[in-house]
Amino acid sequence: MRRAKAGNAGPRGQTKAPSPAKTAMLHRTTKPDVSVDAELSAVAWASGALAAAVLAVYAHTLYPSIGGGDSGELVAESCHLGVSHPPGYPLFNMLVHTFVTYVPLGSTVTVAWKANLFNALCDTIAVMLVFHSVLLWTSTPESRGRVLAAFTAAALFAFSPLIWTYAVAAEVFALNNLFAALLVYLVLWYSIDRRLQVAELGAFTCGLAMCNQHTIVLFELPIITWVLWTRRATLLWREGASLVIAFLLGLIPYIYMPLTAIWNPQPGSWGDVTTVAGFIHHLRRADYGTFQLFSGARQQTENLWTRLYLYAGDVATRELPSQALLVFVAVGAAASCSAQFLRPRLTEKRTSTPSKKRKSHPVVPPVGNDVGKLIIAMYLFYLIVFHSLANLPLDEGLLYGVHMRFWQQPNVIVFIWLGVGLAKVMDITLRNIEPTACVAPSMVRFLGWTLRVICVCLVAFQITTWYRVCDQSKAWYIHNYASALLDPLPANAVLFVNFDLQWTSLRYLQRCERRRPDVTIINLSMMTYKWFGTKHQHYPKLVFPGTRLVPFGGAPDGFTLSAFLDANYERLVRKPRRKDAGRGGIFLGGKLNYNDQDFSASYDLVPYGLLDEFRPLKEPPTPLQTWYATQQTVNDQVHARLSKLPPNDPYNDETWEWTIARDYRMKRLSWSTHLLDRTISEDPFNLALLVEATHAMEYSYQFEPRQFWTPAAVLKNLGLAYAQIVKANHDFPPSSGDPFLNDVVGHGVVDKTKYKDRASSRMLEVWHAWLQVPEARQDTAYQPIASIVQQFLPADNGLDGLLDGDDGEDSLDDDTESHLASTSKRGDEDEHDHGKSKKKNNKKKKRKKKKKNSIPIFGKMAAHG
Repeated sequence: MRRAKAGNAGPRGQTKAPSPAKTAMLHRTTKPDVSVDAELSAVAWASGALAAAVLAVYAHTLYPSIGGGDSGELVAESCHLGVSHPPGYPLFNMLVHTFVTYVPLGSTVTVAWKANLFNALCDTIAVMLVFHSVLLWTSTPESRGRVLAAFTAAALFAFSPLIWTYAVAAEVFALNNLFAALLVYLVLWYSIDRRLQVAELGAFTCGLAMCNQHTIVLFELPIITWVLWTRRATLLWREGASLVIAFLLGLIPYIYMPLTAIWNPQPGSWGDVTTVAGFIHHLRRADYGTFQLFSGARQQTENLWTRLYLYAGDVATRELPSQALLVFVAVGAAASCSAQFLRPRLTEKRTSTPSKKRKSHPVVPPVGNDVGKLIIAMYLFYLIVFHSLANLPLDEGLLYGVHMRFWQQPNVIVFIWLGVGLAKVMDITLRNIEPTACVAPSMVRFLGWTLRVICVCLVAFQITTWYRVCDQSKAWYIHNYASALLDPLPANAVLFVNFDLQWTSLRYLQRCERRRPDVTIINLSMMTYKWFGTKHQHYPKLVFPGTRLVPFGGAPDGFTLSAFLDANYERLVRKPRRKDAGRGGIFLGGKLNYNDQDFSASYDLVPYGLLDEFRPLKEPPTPLQTWYATQQTVNDQVHARLSKLPPNDPYNDETWEWTIARDYRMKRLSWSTHLLDRTISEDPFNLALLVEATHAMEYSYQFEPRQFWTPAAVLKNLGLAYAQIVKANHDFPPSSGDPFLNDVVGHGVVDKTKYKDRASSRMLEVWHAWLQVPEARQDTAYQPIASIVQQFLPADNGLDGLLDGDDGEDSLDDDTESHLASTSKRGDEDEHDHGKSKKKNNKKKKRKKKKKNSIPIFGKMAAHG
């Protein structure tokens, strides 16, 4: 046997092993070199085609701007090199900043699109690692069909809905998928020859992956334990130190956070990482709870088994194109535990690579390999530990969607098992059908092509099933929503934000696209943390009467919202320092976490487009017509920027886009209720304003799911609006057109131009519905409204019967009307959080058809032929 060349010698005199791709070929059984070369060529072609196809589809379906979730904040912190929310994501911030700054992609695309493309590249690399992991795992003697199996599994992984969804918007999950797939690949590589260099590379990767998503530690702990166990015979000080040093080198990106916080501090960046205590606090996610995903107040959430059941259902019904493929996943998981099915590891018996003259390759006897059991342990460890710690309430659609994001990491293993299972079944099938006297070669070729067609059809079915859901190439909704929030604000306004989607999207617009730098935007939740006292210097025009925001009667070093407004309202709104400063104003996006008694006694929130404006109660309100004219201008700007709301299909309640439509409807409802209150108080017979106030309430009553609005407020106020319309001493102009939302209003009235008749009919209908609401009985207006409905609505037939009314006056008496107006409620004062849906089965009561020959008219009975 020839001596190995010095250039190929590894440490300690061992022969340097070739790469995993080459050793996969070298350890096949005796066969001509041309067969090995052909398979290497097939692998190269399949690998290139897969990468090109996946990246092309991802690039075509990218968000044109910012996506939902944390995307806006992550990209914003990458733009100016700030510190993201815990644990900081320094690696992501540095990589995205480098990519969007130095990769020439033209000026016609947004910064967010460039960041999204980086995300797509990460998931494309993850797909390629899945492909090569299947190849590495299935390079057993006489294995057939493994390239096709690896290609199919990797493509199905790439276009599974979870992976695809988070491949088209800048988030940390694509980079985490890359690291998860890379760790599996390195584990397989290490299991071949157990070289220290591969273990060191794995240790470095473990450290580097921790600089992105901390859930990767649930893969790393089993890997580290297994690697140390396999090296227990040689794990001396030098070897152990080299592994520790490699891991620590991977953690170097965390140095970025304190350095940038000291030398490049940015307003709006999270936490105080300039001290050791603050850095550790941020790193361990103490603001959220170190081992928690959700920092809300709910104590009882779904248990471990429910969460595991939901995960299994998602894999079976969504991620895989057919539940039949679960059989191949199970086959792959079971077969991978067999040492005979795994590639034999390299040994010192092979001291040279095959020469070109040699017609065959040496055969190394297979040895035991328990890496398959390790992969199963990694998978189970992640599922059990993660779902034991996860505390997000899954009965709310958006939070369920947030929870689902973390299923991508274990799915890396699922699709690798799928590839291994497909390869195993194909290998058995093709090996048992050889050309013989009974089986023609054409039949074998036909079977091979049939398998190829089936695999291609599976991938095509996966793509076509989820393309419409995952194609975000025209999804400007979040970008436009942020513009509709920001652009209508007056110059030099101060905006407090307490809704995640608003904060992240606004932060991107202001920090990356340089929109409205005059507006000061502060995260209201950030103001409640102790470290916020270190951020005051970033807001020089504001006065903070304490270190942080606290509830009324809270920590003595803090300040209440009312105290903050007292210290700033006069100087920012009434007396701006410069003549060109504009009127300013202090605004709120989202909702207050708590309603302090000192705030309620001193301030009110007045609707302003999709926001609310803080106004002192002692300050006289702007005249109704002036306020209305201003609001029309604001609403025109909102509609110009948010001309179209995200449709419910494909944006269900698990998506951030869905929350845009929900927030818009809630704000329109709030605005309409405020308009109704002011109109009744200041211009009670203004039919145009009264009718406009009914539109949003009618839309909510007719179309909104009941869990998203408060019927006790909406139905009462809607009936009050119609009562005021009927009471008005003049009628609608004949040429005004139908003033109501649609024909549902007064649908029993034959003559649709009898607008007051229709208003009267609708008033009784909605007040009758309001009386059925349990909360209505606690309302002080219950008895007056009940008496009105009972007077004109027979108790035995409800709306189906004729109304026993006299031909007298068709108006409320002044005392009753005054009492109802004084007890009207704002439609937005409910307990529903922005963007959160509750998955409840709301049974809808069928309305009975009314008799066409009669309708209820407020104050009298009218029959129409």
